[in-house]
Amino acid sequence: MSKETLHNIRLGIFVMAGILLLITGLYFIGSNTNMFSKTITLYVTFKNVSGLKAGNNIRYAGIDVGTVEDIEIVNDTTIRVKMNVKADLQKVIRKNALATLGTDGLMGNKLINIDPVSSEGELVKEGDELASTPAVNMEEMLRTLSVTNRNVLAISANLKTLTDNINSSRGTLYTVLMDTTIAPKIHHSLDNIATISDNIKLVSEDLNEMIADVQQGKGTVGKLVNDTAMSNDLVKAIQEVKSAGERINSSAMDLKQVLEKVNDGKGTIGTLINDTASANSLKRSLLNVEVITIKFNEDLEALKHNFLSAGILRIKKRKRRRSWANKSCVQKSTSKQ
Repeated sequence: MSKETLHNIRLGIFVMAGILLLITGLYFIGSNTNMFSKTITLYVTFKNVSGLKAGNNIRYAGIDVGTVEDIEIVNDTTIRVKMNVKADLQKVIRKNALATLGTDGLMGNKLINIDPVSSEGELVKEGDELASTPAVNMEEMLRTLSVTNRNVLAISANLKTLTDNINSSRGTLYTVLMDTTIAPKIHHSLDNIATISDNIKLVSEDLNEMIADVQQGKGTVGKLVNDTAMSNDLVKAIQEVKSAGERINSSAMDLKQVLEKVNDGKGTIGTLINDTASANSLKRSLLNVEVITIKFNEDLEALKHNFLSAGILRIKKRKRRRSWANKSCVQKSTSKQ
C-alpha cells in the first residue's frame, strides 16, 4: 500500500470522526434546545429581565423543560418573553402558574422558573401567557449587603471602643456587669415590679366591677347616673340651695347696709347707739317711768285700805267666784252627757 493511500485513509477516518462528533454535538445541543422534540409556545412579561437572553433555559419545578426563543421590548415598562416548552408539559402546567427570573447557580446564566400553585386551574394551551412575579435583583441585593457590611463594621468598631472604655474606666456599668451581688437585687426589684403589676391588675378589675355596677344602676352612684327621677331631684335641690344662697346673700347685703347706717348714726337705733344726748334722755325717761310706777303702786295700796274701795273690791271678788262656779257646773254637766 502506497503512502498516498494511507494518507487518504487517515484523512477519511479523521473526517468521519469529525462528522460523527459534529452530529453528536448537534444532537445534544438540539435535545437541550428542544430542536428535535415537539414544543408549545408560551409567553410571560417582566418589567426587567436582568440579562436574560434567547436560548436560556426554562425550568418547571427545577427540571429543564424548554428554552427562551425571543425577547421583545413592548414599552418602557414591559418586556415580553417568548418561551418554547415541551408539549408533554401541556398536561401539567396550568394557567395560574407563576413565572420568575432566576439564575443557574449563584452567578450562572439567567433562566425562567415556572412554579406551580396550590389552587386548581385550567391547563395551558398554545400561545397562553403566564403571570409573573418580580425577580430578586442580585446586584441591588449585593449593594445592600455591601452597605450592611459597612454598617456592621462601624457598629463593631463602636462596640469595641465601648467595651475598651468600660474595661479601662471600671465605672458604674462595669460594676453592674461584674458585681455578682447586684443580680439578687435586680431579681428582688423585678419581683417587686411583678407584685405591683399584680396589684394594679386587681385594682383595675375592681374598677371594672364598680363601673359595671354603676352602669347597671347599683349603689348610690349608679342611681345618680341612671335614675332620671333622682337626678332631677338632685338638680332641683341644687337649684333650691343656689336660690337660698342668693337670698342669704341678699339678706347679708341688707344687713350690711343696716349696720352701716347704724354705724353712721342714722335711724332710731343708730341715734340710740351713737348719740349720747339721746341716750341720756332715754335714761331720764326710764327713771321718770320708774318713779311714776312706784307712786302708782303706793296709791293702789292706799285705795285698798279705803273702806269705799275695799267694798267695791269685795263685790268684784264675789262676782268672780260666782262666775267660776257656774262655769264649773256647766263643764261637769257636759262631761256627764
